[in-house]
Amino acid sequence: MNERSYSVFKSERLRRRRRRWVLLSVVGLAVVAGIVVGASYLWLYMQWQKTQIDDPTLSSVLASTPATNLFPPPEGTMNILVLGVESRGYESIRSDSMILVHADPAANYLSTLSLPRDLRVEVPGHGYRKLNWSYSKGGPTLAVQTVEANTNVDITHYLEVDFKAFTNLTDAVGGVYIDVDKHYFNDTKKYDQIDVRPGYQLLHGVDALDYVRYRMDNNMDFGRQHRQQTFLTALREQAMGWDLGFKLPGLIQALTDNIQTTISFDEIRNLAYWVLTKLDGGQIRQQTVSGAIQTVEGVSFVIPSEGVLEQKVADFMDPTPAATASQTTVATLTSDVDVPTTAGSTDMVVDSSQFMTDPNFVPDSALWSEIAAQMPFTVMAPGYLPQDYKYYQRNPEGSGGYDIDTGGGSAKGLKMVYRLVRNGTSYDQYLGIMETDWLDAPAASPGRQVVYNGTTFTIVGTYDRTERVWWEKDGVLYWVSNTISHYLNPTELVKVAASMITIPSGATP
Repeated sequence: MNERSYSVFKSERLRRRRRRWVLLSVVGLAVVAGIVVGASYLWLYMQWQKTQIDDPTLSSVLASTPATNLFPPPEGTMNILVLGVESRGYESIRSDSMILVHADPAANYLSTLSLPRDLRVEVPGHGYRKLNWSYSKGGPTLAVQTVEANTNVDITHYLEVDFKAFTNLTDAVGGVYIDVDKHYFNDTKKYDQIDVRPGYQLLHGVDALDYVRYRMDNNMDFGRQHRQQTFLTALREQAMGWDLGFKLPGLIQALTDNIQTTISFDEIRNLAYWVLTKLDGGQIRQQTVSGAIQTVEGVSFVIPSEGVLEQKVADFMDPTPAATASQTTVATLTSDVDVPTTAGSTDMVVDSSQFMTDPNFVPDSALWSEIAAQMPFTVMAPGYLPQDYKYYQRNPEGSGGYDIDTGGGSAKGLKMVYRLVRNGTSYDQYLGIMETDWLDAPAASPGRQVVYNGTTFTIVGTYDRTERVWWEKDGVLYWVSNTISHYLNPTELVKVAASMITIPSGATP
């Protein structure tokens, strides 16, 4: 009766036994994790190796220093020439966009400079041509030599992206949220067909590509450059929210299948980690080179004013102003804000019930009242608009708001678009007001904060480009978005945001 079919251990022996099992479990998990990480690292490395360009001539040009080296890269920095290329049917592959990227992790500074493909430049050994002609004639090597010769920037790396990568990458991450500034539409066969409504929305591959490549308005290629940079900014903002554990294989596959580069695996790994986890948005500078469209000997070129290209390149390489701007205090920003709420007024409206007795202090008050009566959430309207901005279009055109795909459900949205109209001439410059009951929208991203009359406004953008000013009130997310060329400065956008007042749903001005 005293014999037992089981063993009885003293408590200390049990504790030792449990510690051994815990230790073995931890070690086992560590080994498994190490194998998974090691295998993933090896897979990533092998995938990236497929992208490497084996071209001794290009490598020699990248390793050499330009004859006129006014902007040598500081130690530890990278100057990358990024080319977007396309091939259409029987046509030869051509460069559709060129972007210089300057990465300086030591100074925590990243800048991009978009160069028009029709920029008139001197191509070494070939005279004056369009910039993208250099790639068509001599491939990456002549393109690098041409950009170096005309900018005096020592290019250290080269990256070529097929536009198929753009579509595939966007689809691989499930789409990218973009606040589309206006209605992009074309149903003719002369250009790529497109129909993208204004407003915050999830753009997938084809629509996203159509959006960034659109050039049928007065902004032409300059607008395309701005949209490309807007897309890259949104991509960076949203990257940390992706479920990379599931999306990374498809993302890497889509990328490596469509790029060629001289950037090594270790270099791209370190660069990606820095950009996604360490880089502050205030120390990112995005610039474009623009100029007059002129015809020279029967050929249409983009020709900047004298000194413009040189100044753009100098700013592109200089981290000092961006570093200073990122240190701007909330108090300084607040003191700059003189908020009018009616056209020409400098007094702050604090009571939205004033709308009932004097609705005219809200531009387009009748339209806003009609919209407020139809929307499922509280609508706010601006009491102040920048000079010469007039109501242009909205989404939806009907009632009830439009649907926003939230990646697992849907939310309602309202987009109001205002256009710059000066002396009877309409410009492709826009101001947007976006409202949605999706409080977790990626647009509500970190930025500099301004507290005004008890409301916290967040200013999102890079050093020289303010994307939007957002705030939250009573379960609704609102923001004021800048034009595609970022025409308005932060103070002007905060003025609009701070002037917004609630429109009573039953108001009938």
